[in-house]
Parts: sequence; C-alpha cells; structure tokens
Amino acid sequence: MFSVSLDLPEFEVVKQVFLEDCNLLHVEKNTTEERCSYCGFFTSHVHDWRTRKVRDLSVLGKPLFLFVKVYRYRCHNCNEVFSQTFESISPNKHQTNRYREYLYEMCIGSTIQEVSRKEKIPYTTVERIFYSVAKQKEKEHLETLESVLENHE
Repeated sequence: MFSVSLDLPEFEVVKQVFLEDCNLLHVEKNTTEERCSYCGFFTSHVHDWRTRKVRDLSVLGKPLFLFVKVYRYRCHNCNEVFSQTFESISPNKHQTNRYREYLYEMCIGSTIQEVSRKEKIPYTTVERIFYSVAKQKEKEHLETLESVLENHE
C-alpha cells in the first residue's frame, strides 16, 4: 500500500485517504502532555478536542490536507483551559508553516493572483499569508542585524 512520508516529526499519521483530486491525512501530536499557556505547569488532562483542517505542501501533484486532532487541556494548577500547540502549525492557522513559506516564495517570483489560481486558494488568503510571512521575515532580519551589531560593540 502507498504511504505518504509527512516529514513533520511531531505528528503521527492515524489514517490516510487518497482521493482523485487530493490527499487526506488524519494526524495527532506524538506527545500527550502540554505546558499550560497560563501558568507553565505540565498537564495531560484532556478537556475536549476538535479537528482542524490544515493545508500542507502538495504530494504527487495533489493538494495535501491534514486533519489535525487538536486537544484542549485543563490545567490542574490554575484550572484554565488551553489548546495544544504545534511547532509546524501556528495557532489558529489553517496552513502548515512550510506551506505558508512556500506560498510566500511563489509570490516572490510571480504575482499573488497567479499563485491564488495555481493553488486554488482565495486571493485574499494568499495576500494575507504573503504579508504575514514578509512581516515575520523582516522581524527576523532586524533581530539578526541587532545581534550582529551587539557583537561588534
């Protein structure tokens, strides 16, 4: 049977579905414990969970969608409820970080409109991703420059 290598080590593939026009992977995070975003304590007490549909890089010329099981935890220390975090997916985003980066790079050598058509994503979504990634890259560049300047003083 054919299998997709996800190359996102934080996830375990639970189920794979290959359709004519796209590929679907149901995934869960490998760890069962999260650090509370309010007080910093670790907890494994699952409050509930939801499934988030996330677009990733295409595989074999077909869009790849991840159905990510996102657990919400209740902290035993402060009693707050918080969502699981991921290295490869920013909070509240519906694209992996690498797919967002890929769209940004495509826009550099093309136009937002062309990328929107090619990837079959709304223009406004591609535009929002492009400027969001550009802003992050600018921030990282400025931090690097500041670090270099501090080391030369």
